[in-house]
Amino acid sequence: MNSLQHVSHTGKDTIPSAVLMARRRFGNFKTEPRVSTRRADVSGDQIQRLRDLREMIETMNPEDVMNMITFYPKLNTFEALALAKREGALIVPNSTYDRILTETSNPNFLNNSFVWTGTLILYEVPGKVFGETLVYVWVHDNVQYSISFNIPDEFRGRKDCALVVQHPDFDLASAEGNSYKLIVTDVNMIHLIEKFPSTGGAYPYEEQFRIPVQSTSSSNDQRWFWRVGGSCYIGLVVRLDWSRGVGAGYRASDVRGVAVIE
Repeated sequence: MNSLQHVSHTGKDTIPSAVLMARRRFGNFKTEPRVSTRRADVSGDQIQRLRDLREMIETMNPEDVMNMITFYPKLNTFEALALAKREGALIVPNSTYDRILTETSNPNFLNNSFVWTGTLILYEVPGKVFGETLVYVWVHDNVQYSISFNIPDEFRGRKDCALVVQHPDFDLASAEGNSYKLIVTDVNMIHLIEKFPSTGGAYPYEEQFRIPVQSTSSSNDQRWFWRVGGSCYIGLVVRLDWSRGVGAGYRASDVRGVAVIE
């Protein structure tokens, strides 16, 4: 069991030293009851406030950002997004999370936990161009799920790339059964990542989102990267259980931690 997942919902378990350290460094550590995944409306003012917050923390000292974060364990993607809506919170983006993990005096403070970030990524099978619609399908505990997205015109026909959008500029709206639609109201918030790796491995990262890319010109440190090889994908970027691990292939129904700023 991961050390950051020892806190029970009853509050009776002994909190290990690693969790106490995370509390001090994050500021807050909370357990979270299961939350409704029904889509909620978010006002334009709320979205803009969270965008401003996202931009602000990108320029802050990562030590200071770390102390603003509240960490919630054991949520799937749908629950994490519902929690963020309810609390009016920002899910910490991958770029900020990367800076905390690699630029602070305690880069291993979440080494034992897989964590959802607020950076959503989607990509096609290697070598296949984006068409009109991307549909990612997976099975979890004998239940089939799917997330679909209508690819904007300007990205259709592109291949060996990825599209990125940051929280709060997207939502996963329940369609029918366990099917969801990715909603991005402003297509200008969708960003193209070129030279996206076709396989997992060690790669340098691009600067804006700190997503690993196949680039011989980048002087950035390498990140260990994992992606789905035989299918397309739509989901949140996950920070793995070491400071330079980046995952872009975990199912939205999986249970992970999530770090937010409220």
